[in-house]
Amino acid sequence: MSHDLPFKVKKSFTIVVLLLVSVVSSLAQDRLTFTGSFQGGANWFLEDEEIGAANTPQYDDELVGVEAWLDLAFQYKGYKLGLRGDFFRNTNLLNPNGAYSDEGLGRWYLSKTIDKFELQAGHIYDQIGSGLIFRAYEERPLLIDNALIGGRVKYTPWPNVEAKIMAGKQKNLFGQYESLIRGGQVEGSFQLGKDKKWNLIPGFGVLNRSWSDGQVDDLISSLKTYTPQDSIGAYFHNWSFSAYNTLSYGPISFYVEGAFKTQDVYFDPDAERALYGGGSTLGRFANDDGSIYYGALTYGAKGFSFSLSGRRTKNFAYRADPFASLNRGLVNYLPPMSRLNSARLKARYTPAARDISEKALQLELRYTFNKRLKMVQYFSHISELDGTILYREFDNELTFRKDRFLQVSGGIQVQNYNQELYEGKTGVPLIRTVVPYFEVQKRLKKRQSIRIQAQYMLSDQDFGSWLFALAEFNVAPHWSFSFSDMYNVKAKKTDDLHYPRADVTYNFKTYRFSLSYLKQVEGVVCAGGICRLEPAFSGFRFSTFSTF
Repeated sequence: MSHDLPFKVKKSFTIVVLLLVSVVSSLAQDRLTFTGSFQGGANWFLEDEEIGAANTPQYDDELVGVEAWLDLAFQYKGYKLGLRGDFFRNTNLLNPNGAYSDEGLGRWYLSKTIDKFELQAGHIYDQIGSGLIFRAYEERPLLIDNALIGGRVKYTPWPNVEAKIMAGKQKNLFGQYESLIRGGQVEGSFQLGKDKKWNLIPGFGVLNRSWSDGQVDDLISSLKTYTPQDSIGAYFHNWSFSAYNTLSYGPISFYVEGAFKTQDVYFDPDAERALYGGGSTLGRFANDDGSIYYGALTYGAKGFSFSLSGRRTKNFAYRADPFASLNRGLVNYLPPMSRLNSARLKARYTPAARDISEKALQLELRYTFNKRLKMVQYFSHISELDGTILYREFDNELTFRKDRFLQVSGGIQVQNYNQELYEGKTGVPLIRTVVPYFEVQKRLKKRQSIRIQAQYMLSDQDFGSWLFALAEFNVAPHWSFSFSDMYNVKAKKTDDLHYPRADVTYNFKTYRFSLSYLKQVEGVVCAGGICRLEPAFSGFRFSTFSTF
C-alpha cells in the first residue's frame, strides 16, 4: 500500500530544492563542486500479432513509452547534496502489460561528515552483509528502486571498525510503504599472524520491520477467508539477524553468511490454500520463521582459478508490504546462483532467486594452458528443499587467441529449466536445452574490428529450437553497428518466425546514444540477478546515457 504525493506538491518541492541549490551555487562558486548524469530511453511500439506483440496499452493506443533519470550531486564544505528527477510516460518498465506515467523528485539526500560520524538523511542506498536481510538498491531496467527514506548514522571509532544504524520507510515509486524499517550493522577488518597475511572481515547485522495498523487490518480481513484449520496469526513486528565473515589468505578467499528471521507473515504463491466453505486455490499467506545459509570460496593462481558458492533458503520472503508481489517491496536481496550469460540463446532461460524453498550450488573452473588457449567450465544446480529440480546448467567453453588481432571461442551449454515454477505456467514440462555456440573477434586496421557470433538451441519444449546469428562492426572510439536474427526452427507454438534486430551506437566523450529496431520473443529478462517474465516486443528502442 502506498501514499503518492499529489503532482503539484512534488513539483513545488522540486522547484524549492533546486532554487536553494542555485542560491548556494551563486554564493560560493569557487568552493562548490557539481557532477551529474542523465539516462533516458524510449520505445516505439509496432504491433505484430504474429509474434504476440499486441493487446497492451502501448500497442493499442499509446504507441510510445519514455523513461528518464537526471542525477545531480553537489559538494560544499563537507556537505553532500544529491537530487534525482524521474520522468515516466506510458512506460512498460513497471508492468510489461501496462502503461505507467508519472514524474517528480525520485531521490534526494543530504549528508555531512563530522569527525568520526557520517550523517545522512533522505533516500538511502545501503545493505547489511551481502544483503540477505536488507538491501536498498536500484535496478532501472526493471524499475526497482527500494531506497530507504529516512536517516542513517555511520560511526568509525577506529580505522578498521565501522558501525551504522538506519531507520525509515521503503520507497514505493513516488510514495512509500507504510511499514517501518530499522536496522544496524557492525563490521571490522583485521590482519592476523606474524606475516599479517591472514585477513578477517567479520560483521553482524540486525533488522526490525514493523507493519502499520492499516497493513495488519488488511491482513486480518484477508485471513478471514481461510478455513479455521488453515488460519494463521498476524504479528506487528519481525526481527532478522545476519552474521558474516570474509577470510582470506594469499590466493584463497572464503565468505560465509547466515541469516535468521523470526516468525513473519508472507505470501507463498505456490502453496495450496483451502477456501472457507470448501474448495481450494493456489497461493496463501503463512506465518513462519526463516533462514538462509550462504557461502562462497574462491582461489586464484597462475594457470588455474575456481569459484564455488552455495545457498540454502527457507521461508525468507521479506517485504515492506504483505500484499506486494513479484519484484515490488523487496526488503532483502538474494545473490544469483546462476551465471548471467550475455549470449542470446544461452541467456534465454535464466532462473530467478526463490525465497521460499531453494538449495543452490554453482562452480566455475578456469584453466590457462598457455598464452593462446584457455578453458572455462561452469556448473549450476538449483532445486527446492524437497529435491524438485528447478534449474541445472553445464557449460564448457574454449578460447583460442591466435594473436592480438584474432580470437576464437566456442563451447556447448546444457540446461534444465523448471518453467512451471519460475514462470507460473501450469502443466508445462521441464525444459531441456542443448546450445552449441561460437564467436570470432577480429581486429582490423584503423581502429576497426568485427565480431561474428552463432548459436543453436536444440529443444523439444516451449517454443522449440532456435538459431541465432550476429554480426557486429566497430569503429573505435565512436561507432558500433550490429545486426542479428533469432529464428524459431521447428517451432512448437507459432510458425517458423524470424526475430531480427539492428543496432547503431555512437559514443562521444561521456555521451552514449543507441538506436535499435528489434522483434523480441516472450521470455525472462534479468538485471542484477533479479528476473521477470516479459511479453514479446516489436518496434524501435532508443537509449542514451551521459555524465557531466
